[in-house]
Amino acid sequence: MKFLRIATALACLASAACTTTAPHYSGRQMSTYDMATEYTVEYVPDGFTLKVDYRYLQFTMLPGTAAAECKAAAVNVANSLADRRQRQIEPIDEQRIKLNTSRNWFGKVTACNATAPVAWKH
Repeated sequence: MKFLRIATALACLASAACTTTAPHYSGRQMSTYDMATEYTVEYVPDGFTLKVDYRYLQFTMLPGTAAAECKAAAVNVANSLADRRQRQIEPIDEQRIKLNTSRNWFGKVTACNATAPVAWKH
């Protein structure tokens, strides 16, 4: 009986280690952009603040590649939102995009959260 409890506890721990962490919760409903990307938008008078949750489709990825893909996903969502409103946006300064990556238990990058300020073109 004692062996069964230990085996059950180890199985629970192993299954918990295989899960990825949940993206940062912003308190707003996320919309789906594609199968790897969700976003939320907060409009301001001169543009909007974009928050993107991006899940990498590859199991392993270098941190530099992960950051580039996350920034590209944020820019793609921003351009799509501007097209829907039939407005143009200023080029997004990649230095102002705030990134937060999470890793799985192997230490590989599995998800990214990006926040980017986007300004309307005048």
